[in-house]
Amino acid sequence: MKLNAICIIKNEADIILETLNNALRFCDNIYVFDNDSTDGSWELICEKALNDDRVVIAAHTDEIYRNQFRNRVYNMFHDHFLQSDWWYILDADEMLIEDPRPMLIKAMQRDKNQMRVWQAQFYFTNVDLDVYDQENKALTVSERRRYYRINWREPRFFRNSPSKKWPENISGKVPPFCHKLYHPSPICRHYAERTPEQIKLRREIRLNNPYSFLHVKNKSDDDWLKRAEDCFYYQEGTKMSFPFTDRIVYYASQTKYWLIWRAKNVSLLKDEFVTKVIKFKKYAITNLYNYLS
Repeated sequence: MKLNAICIIKNEADIILETLNNALRFCDNIYVFDNDSTDGSWELICEKALNDDRVVIAAHTDEIYRNQFRNRVYNMFHDHFLQSDWWYILDADEMLIEDPRPMLIKAMQRDKNQMRVWQAQFYFTNVDLDVYDQENKALTVSERRRYYRINWREPRFFRNSPSKKWPENISGKVPPFCHKLYHPSPICRHYAERTPEQIKLRREIRLNNPYSFLHVKNKSDDDWLKRAEDCFYYQEGTKMSFPFTDRIVYYASQTKYWLIWRAKNVSLLKDEFVTKVIKFKKYAITNLYNYLS
């Protein structure tokens, strides 16, 4: 079994090498798509690819970001691999805490082709802000950001299909032909919020994107600073805290989201039905008038 990663990058110079090195502990190849980075990320990626042939530059473009970039990379390389191989959607700011391959083997043994990850969101907190001016910037991101909460889960792994492409006109974390979910999930450390400057730039990029990041556009711009007392403190080598109450909160939020989504779809179907009825009535009246005339 081979495990390949798809990594879309946009201005992640402060963390990208740490991310790639972590993923290379278990990935056979990492296919990198650089989305017009201007902070030195592109140069770092190119140097890494020169020194490690497992890092492959798949594309370098100034297109506006779309989730379908992942589809494009998969379509470029999927026919090079077997049905028993897997793909990993690797965000440029995250690191798995364990080798996922034993879980993927178990997933295949159960005839599954998709696996999710739990995300431990690491935050820039009030404690970090208090010492930010004196902080040792030479330390890695994972050494500087220690406060987290596990509060999200999403599909990240899917099984390869040598004969099936991933349609580039649809958006999704995994291809539509990978719908057999393996329920156990590894945990990854997600460092989306690292410094005040990076958080501001990240938000601006997402707000200006017309195609993606609706979850960012619906959030207030004054909630970026988290309180350390609301988080857990991470120490390498120790088990991450994920209390039962946090799981309940997550599942409750997902249930609420699903109900709202269903209600909106029922409303849309109702509106569509009413529109069709009105059109049919107009059509029938017009035809009846023509017949009587």
